[in-house]
Amino acid sequence: MIKIKFLFLIFVVTSVYSCKKDWLDYSPIDMYSAKIEYNDANAPKHLSVAAVSIQPSKTDKQASLNAIKAMVEKIKAEHGDIQVIVFNELALEWYWDEDAKEDYQRQMSETVPGNATNFVKNLATNNQVTIVFGLTELETSSNNLYNTQVLIRPNGELIKYRKQNLNQTDIDNNMTAGNSLVITEIDGIRAALFICSDMQSDKITKQIADAKVDVILHSLTSSTDMNANISYLGTQMNTWVVFANRFGTEGIFEYSGFVQIINPAGTVAERAEGNNVYAYRKLGIY
Repeated sequence: MIKIKFLFLIFVVTSVYSCKKDWLDYSPIDMYSAKIEYNDANAPKHLSVAAVSIQPSKTDKQASLNAIKAMVEKIKAEHGDIQVIVFNELALEWYWDEDAKEDYQRQMSETVPGNATNFVKNLATNNQVTIVFGLTELETSSNNLYNTQVLIRPNGELIKYRKQNLNQTDIDNNMTAGNSLVITEIDGIRAALFICSDMQSDKITKQIADAKVDVILHSLTSSTDMNANISYLGTQMNTWVVFANRFGTEGIFEYSGFVQIINPAGTVAERAEGNNVYAYRKLGIY
């Protein structure tokens, strides 16, 4: 096993994005880094994970939930040892409606817990697997919208994380930023919840690296494909990353549905692309 800590700092260029100073641009690593071998064959602990791509419906949340259900059942049937299945950011709807923006997100929002999380709770319990997915959360006490990631365990326990490092699209949607990191354990493995542009916050990524998590459960939306062999994320935080994206055409955006499982040396260990596809791996944890 190779241990790498903050090697990425040599290459990182800090840029200003939407008047933010806490924003990192990683393109030099994706463009110029070489693959590094990583051997987890003799690891003492293991976690079987899958990163999934689906095409969310624009207006029919139940159709999106049915797509989640179909993929959970497919993965469970093909990999009986599966422990964690990760879906994309805002998996129940489009990420952004250029005409309606906030009004659209409010239309698609739900409380947590609510109907969608109750549906996924039953799915997690029936299949005895932890499920992670994103949705637009409505907090009724404040009327705030949050870009939220939910983790539901096989026993029905629910944990949620609110995206902290909002990008311009989140701002257009009038999302409110979360204010705290969420780290939990899954069968003795330390896992961090993580949403999309959180990865471009120096503050947040340093917190995760300092917390020494074993795996990052990363729900995101990316219309720009990334390097199929190298990723800064594993190297950056010296951990496995389960990287779940979306598929489809949503207004002006095209999503290829690429998903990846990235090892702690920054090498893409597993990858898939398309609609209703997944990448699976049994992670070796040291």
